[in-house]
Amino acid sequence: MDMTKNLLLMGIIVGVIVLGATKLHARYGTFDTNVVNKPVVIELFTSQSCSSCPPADDNLAKLAENPNIIALGFHVTYWDYLHWKDTLSRQFATDRQRAYSRHVGKSRVYTPQMVVNGTREFVGSRGGDIAQALENSVTVEPITIGINTDGILTLELPDLPEGNYTLWINGIKDQKTQKITSGENGGRTVNYVNSVIEHASGGQWDGTSETRNLEGFKNPEIDKYIVLAQKSGYGPIAAAGQTAP
Repeated sequence: MDMTKNLLLMGIIVGVIVLGATKLHARYGTFDTNVVNKPVVIELFTSQSCSSCPPADDNLAKLAENPNIIALGFHVTYWDYLHWKDTLSRQFATDRQRAYSRHVGKSRVYTPQMVVNGTREFVGSRGGDIAQALENSVTVEPITIGINTDGILTLELPDLPEGNYTLWINGIKDQKTQKITSGENGGRTVNYVNSVIEHASGGQWDGTSETRNLEGFKNPEIDKYIVLAQKSGYGPIAAAGQTAP
């Protein structure tokens, strides 16, 4: 009887140790972007007023160094009341994050949240979770994108399984260094990469290979465009691409 109790106790202790080690790895582990050699989409929902966000912003910057990782920084608005208004915050970022939550039947949103390929989410400051996501992510099909001096965006869309896809057009600010003078991050200077400052639907698409031209993309503040083809609006991202820097 004592032997059984001892074995049971030992099993519990080992389980606690393993669980603790797993949690520590998720939070403090590191990641290697070199494991990604085909397109993967990573979105970060962040805010300049969120004290736990700068490490996640740094992670997004590291991820963006790999041209195969299509990284987007969405700055939400719901932290803006805390003594500092995020200079990159946009209502569409908050709307997109909430739409993701509704799509999977959740009501809660938080920062910093990372979403990989529209399907997997976790706290964006946790390097171990990023490593696991990169190692296990399903790559998406590439979209070739060009833009001319008249502001016409040309999309070369690949052949995908027939479905209802939404094309999301994202205007990107490559770099923004922000000195934050108040709020939770008051006194810090943070460098932000791939911040989304324009976001719109490029229409629906059935997955059939085609060339599509879209007009009206002449915002001088935008450094590049990223296009996502997302099933059912906020489901899995099936294809993606970005214009050259």
